[in-house]
Amino acid sequence: MKHPIAPGRPLRQLALLVLFLAAAGLSAQVTVTGRVTEAAGGEALIGVSVVEQGTANGTVTDIDGNFRLTVSEPEATLVTTYVGYEPQEVALAGRSQLEITLREGVNLDEVVVTALGLKREKKALGYAVEEVSGDDIDAVRPVNMLSGLSGKVAGLTVTNASNGLTSSSRVVIRGENSLNINANGPLIVVDGIPINNEIYGVGGGSTSQSDLPSDYGNGAAEINPADIASVSVLKGAAASALYGSRAANGVLLITTKSGERQEGLGINFSSNTTWSSPLVLPDQQTQYGGGWGLAYASDFGTNFGPAFDEGLQIEQDGSPLPGAQPFVQRYNIADFFQTGFTTTNQLAISGGSDRGNFRLSYGNSQSEGIVPNTDLDRNTISLNTEYRPADWLTIDLSGNYIKSESGNVPVSGYGSQGLMYVLLWNYNNADMDWYRDYWAEGGEDREQTYIFTWADNPYLIAYENLNGFEKDRLFGRISATAQITPDLSLLLRGGTDYFDDLRTSRRPVGAQRYANGMYREQNVNFRETNLDFLLTYTKRFGEFSAVVSGGGNRRDEEYRENFIEGRGLAVPGIYNLQNINVNPTTRRILLPKRVNSLYAFANLGYRDFLYLDVTARNDWSSALPEANNSYFYPSASLSFLPSEIFDLGDAVDYLKLRANIAQVGNDTRAFSLIKTYEFATLPNSVSSPSELPNANLKPERTNSVEVGLTTELFERRLRFDFTYYNSLTKDQIIRAGISPASGFNSTVVNAGEIETNGVEVALGVSPFRNPEGFSWDLNANFTRSRSVVNALAPGIETFIVANGPDGTTVEARVGGRMGDIYGQVFNRTEDGRIIYGSNGLPEVSTDRRTIGNYNPDFTVGLSTDLSYRGVFAHALLDIRSGGRIYSYTNAIGAETGLLQHSLPGRTEGIVGDGVTRDDDGNFVENATVVAPETWYYGGYYRRDNVEANSFDASFAKLREVTLGYRLPQRWLEGIGVANASIAFVGQNVALWTDVPNIDPEAFALNGGTLVPGFEVTQLPSTKSFGFRLNLGF
Repeated sequence: MKHPIAPGRPLRQLALLVLFLAAAGLSAQVTVTGRVTEAAGGEALIGVSVVEQGTANGTVTDIDGNFRLTVSEPEATLVTTYVGYEPQEVALAGRSQLEITLREGVNLDEVVVTALGLKREKKALGYAVEEVSGDDIDAVRPVNMLSGLSGKVAGLTVTNASNGLTSSSRVVIRGENSLNINANGPLIVVDGIPINNEIYGVGGGSTSQSDLPSDYGNGAAEINPADIASVSVLKGAAASALYGSRAANGVLLITTKSGERQEGLGINFSSNTTWSSPLVLPDQQTQYGGGWGLAYASDFGTNFGPAFDEGLQIEQDGSPLPGAQPFVQRYNIADFFQTGFTTTNQLAISGGSDRGNFRLSYGNSQSEGIVPNTDLDRNTISLNTEYRPADWLTIDLSGNYIKSESGNVPVSGYGSQGLMYVLLWNYNNADMDWYRDYWAEGGEDREQTYIFTWADNPYLIAYENLNGFEKDRLFGRISATAQITPDLSLLLRGGTDYFDDLRTSRRPVGAQRYANGMYREQNVNFRETNLDFLLTYTKRFGEFSAVVSGGGNRRDEEYRENFIEGRGLAVPGIYNLQNINVNPTTRRILLPKRVNSLYAFANLGYRDFLYLDVTARNDWSSALPEANNSYFYPSASLSFLPSEIFDLGDAVDYLKLRANIAQVGNDTRAFSLIKTYEFATLPNSVSSPSELPNANLKPERTNSVEVGLTTELFERRLRFDFTYYNSLTKDQIIRAGISPASGFNSTVVNAGEIETNGVEVALGVSPFRNPEGFSWDLNANFTRSRSVVNALAPGIETFIVANGPDGTTVEARVGGRMGDIYGQVFNRTEDGRIIYGSNGLPEVSTDRRTIGNYNPDFTVGLSTDLSYRGVFAHALLDIRSGGRIYSYTNAIGAETGLLQHSLPGRTEGIVGDGVTRDDDGNFVENATVVAPETWYYGGYYRRDNVEANSFDASFAKLREVTLGYRLPQRWLEGIGVANASIAFVGQNVALWTDVPNIDPEAFALNGGTLVPGFEVTQLPSTKSFGFRLNLGF
């Protein structure tokens, strides 16, 4: 008899079957716990990736190095990976508890970021690329990110100006290839998007008296160093060709920090406070006071008066000082300056999963300079995210917002508003306290100057002659990468760099050069947009590998400037446009430009020891005439690794030979082809252009070759890299002077050929690597570069690259070098002796002659890093040998008799060492005695005598010093802190040089141009010391 099936029985049976199968599956799963530590010191490793092999199932270690993971079966294998350590596979073999130790990687294939933001194995590159980690750049938390690169990369020269907190940096890779002094810098790229690094100055030249320039800094300096993961330095044309015409001088490729896969959120906080003071101040003499010819009186602020004594000077009629004053030294330039400080706080939150990651940070920096009433506040927000909504699609978003503002950026140079000018033209017996009340009694439109009437009181300059700014900047990108097939991917990317900078300058009624006051507004606005696509095919064919890509770029940029200035205020003390009571000077500039590009490249490899890269790019520029606006440039590079196929012995870990050849093109600025007119001072009027345009311009061309060798020995304890390069730049686009009879002062032409060659050497030594917890790394780099002018345009014998003070110039002459300085020198006999006139003063040439070159003969960077358990130390020495600098501070310090080198001959007079002509015109020994004030003020050291005031610019500077301690994790258990460290930091700690009274890096500022080789009473550079705290949660 069959039993009837009760209703619902099949469903119950099916449910029981499902439960049975699930239980069987669950019985096979195993939960594994473990801890991951480093093999050398036993310290726990945080954030190690632990993944079940063959699956996406994984986790990361916590702050104690612990992990917990449920795997599919007891015999599963776990794969652990961690940056800088050898990956490891661990078979469970039925175990559920593990202790895993990771060893530091020795022969790991280093991955670097290259052109277009592509990550590639360094061994496959046929050109020189050096990468600096974000930690190295942020070692001392510099206010200017670019200064964090000084001395760290062979071939990269960073010169830091000394114009206050917002000082610009001049960056040059592999020498100067352009006759345009502003066109020798590299392209700056952040997360794949080019950003503007130009200096947009306000004011005139370095000796313009009434309108000295202010240094508002360059764009890359604003990037928060705490947000930087790495900077790749692409040096040669082959490395940078894919970035187009702006990359002819190399690329600084900045990658910002991103999140990582981890459990929960990662929180990092750092705080840094440093105090700054002048690194170098003029060396004052302390023996003589104000006056002329040993008398107390002088028409100038000179110190050729009597020797100091305790006697009383005669009380002067109308003097604001009460009674007679002892004739003693009261004046010290150092008394004017204050101790500056910078406080920086940074908070970053990050997280990630198998589908994406993010990092959000906020930074705040507040600074006060060594000049009273100067400041800089900067706030930064950085966001970096990656999201994979599907296995085939990845979306990236990166954005940075920077808000910078200052109430006062000091002017720089020689003039009545220049601080060092005023401080050098002062009596040695004048007390700085006399100047603090800078308004004369009885009115705020008459300043108290005491000693002189042709310059402003230094405190009025600091507190009334204000140059403020407020700048908003936003740059970033969004991209999507689609994996169309396993071998084919498509990248779409859009990015922008935008800033709006409002600058204001004000001068009070009664100020020198501005008796009726002045108010100025300058609004600088810039926007650049880049749209890219890149299609990439990747395939391996047996022993061959290939990556072939093709893409395009559209770049639109627009520069706008609105300027208005009125030299007259209706009501003193009110600074706005409505209070201007004269016809203002106005200027409006609009410079739009577009460049369209197509490019392609192929990376071919054979058996992991031979690699060939070829690239091609074509640009179409709106700034060139239609007949010449298209220019094509290719490159090819080869990398050969003998160590991969030959047995070179146990000592050789790695050996690579590389070579490349490349060509890049370059265009010019907008509106070089047609006449443009500017609005003039009078209403409804325009001014005729002074520059004759050229409708037949051609693009510039740079051809380069490079060869190099890289080797690593003794388990990478010894590392060596050598590079030789040569580049030839021709058809340069310059603005050359023409006869005024043409109705113009200059024209735009293709002219000039510059050849640059040089060598770069990088050496690394790691004598100790974590034995007993101790490690020691030494790194050195050496650079020697020469740029020679092979040709100029027909009819042009010399081209003035830049103007210095008092007729000095930087000139390019055929056969000469880029950076040659020209000026007046002493007339000499054939055997080199100085010729003196009948008045006992040296004869000076009437023509300009070269006195040297501002480029160093070679540069060396030396760094050392040590750590023992939790203690760590770092130091960086930057050495530059050779070069020449002309110093106005030394010239003026002699003319005023204020500095030490003006002491010889004060009582007995001076006889110049040289010869003079007798009545028959024969040379005889000079014996004429010259009064010291005549010798120093208007003779040997007069400011336009370049030779007497020029010096060998060699120096060694201790750029960075760090000494810190990482707290042991056992101290942090139970308080929620993952890691903590505290450190003493120092920047520009010491300077060794034969240049007196100044820092040899103190370059002059002409408008928006840093001019090497000239120091024009610049502000002192600074040294800083402080402390830093880092906390991780």
